[in-house]
Amino acid sequence: MSNFHDNNTNYSNYNGYPNNPNNPNNPNDFSGGGNRNGRRSNAVVIVSIALVMLILGGLLGVVIVQGMNSQQAQLGSEVTATPEATATPAPTQQAQAVSGGATTSLAALSDQIADVVASVQDSVVGIHNYQTVTTGGNYGGYFGGFYFPYYGGGDSEPQTVEQLAGSGSGVIYSADGYIITNYHVIEGASRVTVVLHSGEEIEAEVIGGDELQDIALLKVDRTDLSPATLGDSDQVRTGEFAIAIGSPLGDELSGTTTYGIISYANRTLEVDGAYLSMIQTDAAINAGNSGGALLNVNGEVIGINSRKTSGSTSSGSTIEGIGFAIPINDVKDIVEELIATGKITRPGLGITGQEVHFSNMDPGILVVSVNEGSPAEAAGMKQMDIITAIDGQQVTSFSSLQSVLYSHDVGDTVTITVLRSGETLDLQVTLAEVEESGTRE
Repeated sequence: MSNFHDNNTNYSNYNGYPNNPNNPNNPNDFSGGGNRNGRRSNAVVIVSIALVMLILGGLLGVVIVQGMNSQQAQLGSEVTATPEATATPAPTQQAQAVSGGATTSLAALSDQIADVVASVQDSVVGIHNYQTVTTGGNYGGYFGGFYFPYYGGGDSEPQTVEQLAGSGSGVIYSADGYIITNYHVIEGASRVTVVLHSGEEIEAEVIGGDELQDIALLKVDRTDLSPATLGDSDQVRTGEFAIAIGSPLGDELSGTTTYGIISYANRTLEVDGAYLSMIQTDAAINAGNSGGALLNVNGEVIGINSRKTSGSTSSGSTIEGIGFAIPINDVKDIVEELIATGKITRPGLGITGQEVHFSNMDPGILVVSVNEGSPAEAAGMKQMDIITAIDGQQVTSFSSLQSVLYSHDVGDTVTITVLRSGETLDLQVTLAEVEESGTRE
C-alpha cells in the first residue's frame, strides 16, 4: 500500500519517522517487518482514518437526503398549485374550431348548430304541386306513322283527376302568410299547398313568380306563422359554415338538416341563357330541398336552395357536393316587388343576340333580330349590329349586357354603342318593360 494523497493530506510520518523504506520502523512497511510499536501505530492510524471517513460519509449522506427531500417538497407544491399542468385536457379543450371570428370548442359549435336548427325548423315548410291529368277512355295512338284506334276495355268516358305531381320546400317570409319557394317547384300546378312543420297542410295562393331567378311567392290564410330571420348575403364569405334545411324526397324526410361550408360566395352561372349570381355550397342538397333555407351559424337565411350539380363528368368522374342557393338579398328584392305588383318587370331592349369573339375586333353582342315595336327598333338598331358598350361600359358577353341593363329602371335612356359595317355608332335607347313570369292565370 502506498501513500494517501486524498484531499491533499500526506499521512507518511505520523510517528516522526522519515519516509525511508530501509528503516525498520517505517510505518508504511506492512510486510511484517519493523517493531510492534510501529504496527500498533499503524493500526491506530488506520482506525482513525476509517472513523473520519465514516463520519464524513454520514454527513454527506444526510446532506444529500435533505436536498432530495427539499426538491421533492418543492415539486409537490408546484403540482398542487397547477394541477392542469399534468392533467389530461378534456376532448373539448383539445379540439378547437373557428367560426365567425371567434374561437369555440367543437362541442359548443355542435350545440350552436343544434340550437339554430331548433329555432328555424318551424320556419321551413313543405310545398306540394298538384296537377290535373286525364285518365281512362277509349284512345288510339300513332305507331310507326299509322293511327291505330283502341277498341279494348276501360272507361268509356275519360276522367280528369288531380294528383300530386311534385314537392319541394319553402321558407316563411312573414307571420301573415307569405312563403318563398322556387318557381320550378310550383310550375304547372293547378293547386299548391303548404305543409307546416307540424304536418298541417294548408291551401296556398300563388302570388307571382320570377322564372329567370327561380323564385315564387305563395300566400296562405294564416297570421300566426313563424317567419325566418333573413341575413345579408353580401356578407357571406367563402369557407364559412352553412346549414341547409328542407324536405328532400318528400314529406317523409321533412326537416332534414345537412351541414357544410360555403364553397364559393358569389358564383356566376349561366341558366337558360341568363347569368345568375349564386351561392355555392357543399351542404347536401337533394330533390325536394329546392326552395328551402340555406343558413349561417347564427340562424339567418342567407340563400334559398335552388339547384345542384350531380351525375358524372364526360370522363366518368362522379360529381359530388356542388349545390347552389339564390342569395337572399336578391330574393328580398323579388319578393317585395311581387307583394307590391304581383309580377316582375325588368328593363329590356327587345332583341335576340349572340356573343361574338373575333380576333381582329372587340367582343360584343351580335344582334340576330330586332323585335317589332321594341325600344331597340325605335332607336334605329338593326340586324347584324354588334353591341360593344352601354353608357361607356364595355359589353363582352350576355352577362355583362344583363348586368348593365338590370342596373337601370324601366324608362331610363341609355347610350348603346354599336359597330355597323365597320362604323361605330351611338344609339339613344329608352328601356321598356319586359315582363318576367307574372301571376299565374
